[in-house]
Amino acid sequence: MDFNFQRDYKGIISIICGSEIDTNTEKKAFEIGKLLAKNKYAIACGGLFGGMEAVCKGAKQENGLTIGIIPYKQKDAANRYVDIAIPVPFSQARNIVVVLSGDIVVAIGGKAGTLSEMAFAWIYEKPVIALTGVGGWSEKLAGKSIDNRRNDKIYEAESPEQVLELVNKLINKKNMKINLDLAEEF
Repeated sequence: MDFNFQRDYKGIISIICGSEIDTNTEKKAFEIGKLLAKNKYAIACGGLFGGMEAVCKGAKQENGLTIGIIPYKQKDAANRYVDIAIPVPFSQARNIVVVLSGDIVVAIGGKAGTLSEMAFAWIYEKPVIALTGVGGWSEKLAGKSIDNRRNDKIYEAESPEQVLELVNKLINKKNMKINLDLAEEF
């Protein structure tokens, strides 16, 4: 197998979501995972159950790459759809690792853990896309700024298709900035 991450994937998308979800959220998380994998994005998430398992399951249906950053020492604690389990047994401190692993963060519903991840994404200047129609913190913070450190807002997506559309725009914008920064060095 000739694996080359740079060639095979456009980037890593961190998915932040709850472990307790309803069927509507599960369906949307699954579809987001599927769409992202089909469009050559790897998935990083908390690697456990609920929304995390749904997004990984969707990604695996399209032969996507899934990374689970789990809060345990044992890698086998990850859900069965995780390809790479990274143990970070420091309770909620793993939330920082989940956020920093991705180029873009997508929030799907969520409770306090998701809220902390949205705040870390904001602090570390990661673009955040919040899915609406699923309740939780993604619904509450979509289209808003967390504080005045940044001039932008949390991007609002009403569907999995809009999540993908925003991810593509933001990845292209990020890659253009990197290319401009590199050109300035020479």
